[in-house]
Amino acid sequence: MILPVTFFINASGLFDFDLTFPTEALLFLILAGVTTFVFLTPVGKQMEERSEFINYTLRKSTILLTLGYEKLTTSVSLLTEEIEELNRQVKLVKNYTNSKFEEEISFVQTENTKILSELKGDLAIQSAYVLLNIAPEVTLVIDKYLKKRFEAMES
Repeated sequence: MILPVTFFINASGLFDFDLTFPTEALLFLILAGVTTFVFLTPVGKQMEERSEFINYTLRKSTILLTLGYEKLTTSVSLLTEEIEELNRQVKLVKNYTNSKFEEEISFVQTENTKILSELKGDLAIQSAYVLLNIAPEVTLVIDKYLKKRFEAMES
């Protein structure tokens, strides 16, 4: 094969290579280079910047969420401790008030018993006095009644 004949004269074989193939290859490489450096490189830079921004925001959000979760966990544990302490204090107050209430009830019952016994004594004395003073009057009334009754029977 002779180089000038191969590249400049068209032979009608199955695999004929003339200047068209290297020209097409060179045009493809130029077009690929222009497309890559003119169109794809700026888009790639934008995508990398966006990716870095998203990764930064994601890391920042993860850190903030972790801190927030830690603070929330701490707050929940503090609130739980405070609730337990308040429940303990409520039980103490209930026990104290119940014991004081029982003491007051027993004191009032003792005082009521004393007052009732004094009233019973006073009532007994007054009823005895009334009965002693009423006996002559009742006898007088009975005598008058019986006298009228017998007078009514005789007539």
